[in-house]
Amino acid sequence: MIKENYNSKVLVEMWADFIDWEKRRKGENGFLKQKLVENNVHKIFESCLGDGCDTIYLLKEGFEVISNDLDKEFIKKAQQNAKKENVKLNITSYDWRKLAQHFEKESFDAVLCLGNSITYLFDKKDQIETLNQFKKMLRKNGTLIIDERNYEYFLNYKEEILKGNFEYSGKYVYCGNNVHGYPIEIENDKIVMEYYDPIRKKKGNLTLYPFKKGELLELLKEAGFTKIKQYADYSENQKENPDFFQYVCKK
Repeated sequence: MIKENYNSKVLVEMWADFIDWEKRRKGENGFLKQKLVENNVHKIFESCLGDGCDTIYLLKEGFEVISNDLDKEFIKKAQQNAKKENVKLNITSYDWRKLAQHFEKESFDAVLCLGNSITYLFDKKDQIETLNQFKKMLRKNGTLIIDERNYEYFLNYKEEILKGNFEYSGKYVYCGNNVHGYPIEIENDKIVMEYYDPIRKKKGNLTLYPFKKGELLELLKEAGFTKIKQYADYSENQKENPDFFQYVCKK
């Protein structure tokens, strides 16, 4: 399901600096909360907790959130961050493909899969099964909010990017200035991202699946989601080379 080829202890140390929590919120300009409110969301399943950035924000905004993660180091970090922010996390550690074994059907108003997390899955079978599980967890007219990096840009400009000409605004999702993330390997079936922290003098890698143009959208349709609205860097206006795409999908 997930390629275990990274040192999470190294990544955890630098992740908050890579995200920059405050800049992430500024970059989305209220997008996440607005979409949740528009869709009458109260109870949320966040499928990938990470260091707690989005869950802690949503808890402080008054939403009920259950958060999931498989990585013990990130869970530990999220708990530390939650303690600092004076909120309490409700954490599960379930395989996305087997969520229905642990939750009753139609348990949540919304499921979130943010931070490019869906690209940890490499096989279409796993991708579809995960989306099916998300759908089962949603109540009638429930909402899935999911995002993906613009990998088409990586694939189309492979040679230039690998020469060091990687264009990334740093204004959306991953907004930190102190930790640099860039691709060091680009193939049709995988992208290897390297993260470098010049202050700590440490590097960490992640291997991710590069969705082709329209591929995730088709998977969402195949899984039975309807009224799918696509955004580019949180905007309805489709840019030429956005950093990220967001999808707001209805059950």
